[in-house]
Amino acid sequence: MDMDLRSSTRVTVAYPVRLSGDSMVGQGTLINLSAPGCAIETTLPVQPGDYLELHVMAPDQARPLTVGLAKVRWATEQKAGVEFIRVRQDEQSRLQRLIGRVLEESTAGVTTDRQELTAA
Repeated sequence: MDMDLRSSTRVTVAYPVRLSGDSMVGQGTLINLSAPGCAIETTLPVQPGDYLELHVMAPDQARPLTVGLAKVRWATEQKAGVEFIRVRQDEQSRLQRLIGRVLEESTAGVTTDRQELTAA
């Protein structure tokens, strides 16, 4: 059994994200999300220790979710783990609601799948 020792809930997503740092600007895809951070797929040359600003284009959002300051904690050739350092309070609230909605949708999908299997 694989145990996740994280202190916060992490959800799997696929949201476009715009990243900007000291010497780079580009795009990527958020592949998982939690209140303290996320994982991103990108072809940008990010390195551990880099600082970024993130603009996440989540569905059903009128404007991008903004993380004012984030730090790259780990990086591979096309993925990076990012810790959120500075997120405005209103953006933090949006982030929490977004995570909650993704959790509800995934739970509703599991319930529907189980009901369909039971009915079959």
